[in-house]
Parts: sequence; C-alpha cells; structure tokens
Amino acid sequence: MCNKKIGTGIVASILALILAGCARAAAPTPEMVYVEAPAEAAPAAVQVEAGQPVADASGARVANYAGIERLIVRNASLSLVVPDTQAALDEINALVKELDGYVVQSNVTHYQEGLQASVTFRIPAESLDAALARIRKMASEVRSENVSGQDVTEEYVDLQSRLRHLQATEARLLEFLDEAEDTKAALAVYDQLRQVQAEMEQVKGRIQYLEQSAAMATVDLDITPDELAQPIQVGGWHPEGTLRNAVQSLVRVLQFLVDAAIVIVVLIVPVLAAIALPFVGLFFLVRAIVRRRRARKANQTA
Repeated sequence: MCNKKIGTGIVASILALILAGCARAAAPTPEMVYVEAPAEAAPAAVQVEAGQPVADASGARVANYAGIERLIVRNASLSLVVPDTQAALDEINALVKELDGYVVQSNVTHYQEGLQASVTFRIPAESLDAALARIRKMASEVRSENVSGQDVTEEYVDLQSRLRHLQATEARLLEFLDEAEDTKAALAVYDQLRQVQAEMEQVKGRIQYLEQSAAMATVDLDITPDELAQPIQVGGWHPEGTLRNAVQSLVRVLQFLVDAAIVIVVLIVPVLAAIALPFVGLFFLVRAIVRRRRARKANQTA
C-alpha cells in the first residue's frame, strides 16, 4: 500500500513538473545563449540573446526581440547571359571552392549554338555579397536578380528556451527514475522520459537546421550563352532564331512519325495479326467446304 502511494506521488510529480516546464517555456528568458554551429556550416559560434518581456497595449507580457542579434537565412537567384557557358561554369566552380562552399546541383543542356546551364550552390552567408559582385562581372547581361532573407530569430530563441526546459525536465525525470520503488512507477517515469528525449532530439535537429541555413547562403544561377539569348531579344529580325525553331519543329514531327511507325510495326501489327488469324483460317475452311459441295453436286448432275 505504501509503495502504491509512493508510485502515485511520483506520477503526480511528473505531471506537475511537465506542466510547469510548459508554462515556463511560454515566457522568454533574458539570459545569453551560445550555440556552437557545426564546423562544416559556420566557422564561428552563433550568438543570440533573448529579449526582456515587455507589456503591450493590453497589458499582456510579450517577448521583446529588439536587442537580439538577428539570425537571417539568405538566398539569391540570378539569370545570366554569358559569352561562354563552359568558361562561366569553370569560373563559378573555382569561386565556390575558393569561398569554402559546395555545389548542390548542376544541369547542362546541349544546343547547336552552345550550352545552357543551371547551377545551385551554397557558400558562407558573409561571402554572399562579394560572390554576387564577381558573378555579375562574368556575365555580359544580368536579366534578373533576386536576393531574399528570412528572419528566423524568434523561432531560434524559442527553440533554445524549449530545449533548456526539456533538459531540466529530463534531469528531474532521471531523479524520479532513481527514486522509484516499484515497477509501475518506474515504467511510468521511463515512458515520460522517452517522450521528453524524443522531443529534445527534434528540437536539436531544428536548431541545427536553422544554424546551417543561416550560416550558408543558397545561390541559384540560370546561365544562357549569347548565341541562344540573341533570338529572343526584343526588336529586330532574327532569321537564325526562326530557322532554329523550324528545324526543331521538323525534328519533333519526324521523331513522332518514326515513333508511331515503330509502335505500329512492333505492337499493333502483331496484335492485329493474332486477332485476324482465326478468322482468316475460318474463311478458307468455309470456302473449301463450299467448293467441295459444289463439285459433288456437279458430279451428281453429270
């Protein structure tokens, strides 16, 4: 009976502790948080300071993020026209390597007039402006450029606060697990401990993702050579572009006809032959029977 009371008391304490941790997680803390970013993502630590709670117009206490060092995820996309696509790709790969970045994907399409390419790479965020300046210089024309930033500071600070409270809850649950005097109470504590640890792993993964996203900027490039770009310029007559389109249309028509002929010969003809063969055999059989009867009647008449 005593053990049952102790087990009930431990379970009630767990629930009270979890509820208290959730209530504290709703309010930001003013302490300084230092999180070391992964070596491959950022060379320096990411520093974020949670703001002091302040009162809004209704008197409710809300988080103040005015004095926090912002955590920004930066992305850029450019459409370039270059004299030589391959030379531009080589220069971009050298630039990415020089800035300690890496290429995410690279696609190249071959045309008679030259190569058209699309490249996505990631570089340290602090080098983004310098990299964009060098990319503009290698282009004969920049058709479009878009640089965006997403502020994830508030989510990052909230995740840090949530992680601290989860760690405190884990430590307290481990104490309860050591103090449990019967199997039922120990299993209840262990089940809560597993849930808290699983939630901690999710929070840590999200924090790491935000750190890496903020540390490394993403750049998307669409590269077109001058020869391919000229026919679609506004104004003027470009017969080479018209000829190219006509040749491409002719090739597509011929390709369709050849594909259709292959399908007819390989698939449709054998199927039709298999279907028609019994009817053809039946036709010749009926004709032979009719001829035989006619011959017999002619013989009888004679």
